[in-house]
Amino acid sequence: MSDHDIEQCILAWKILCGENQKTLILDEAGMDYSTTRFVEDMNVVYLGANAYPGEGFSANSRMSMLACLAHELSHVERFAKGYRRPLDKPDMLIDEAEASLDASFHPALRPKDREDLREDARDRLTDWLAAQSELGEIP
Repeated sequence: MSDHDIEQCILAWKILCGENQKTLILDEAGMDYSTTRFVEDMNVVYLGANAYPGEGFSANSRMSMLACLAHELSHVERFAKGYRRPLDKPDMLIDEAEASLDASFHPALRPKDREDLREDARDRLTDWLAAQSELGEIP
């Protein structure tokens, strides 16, 4: 990720957070293959190289940088409300789906961002249902 890309992410983060700014850690942003993620123990979001759309056809792969950051902001806001994330699969997929669905309502997003976030939520729930079926939890 270039310095310009990082600056664009910082600006987008400020827009998404509004007056209630949250911590965005930039230490890994310039590292190839780094991931954008919420770290619950520290209550911060790390900006990674994958904040911008990548290769592939999944909703998660085509998500804009703004949609990606809105998803992570949703984790932060849900954590502040007392939600605690399951950290193991398959249940972490439910948390990821909820974060994407919640983020899809952010007023700063374009219709395409909302659509991608909702499709991401659907995909994660589909994966969770498949995992439940494999575990024998769903007939």
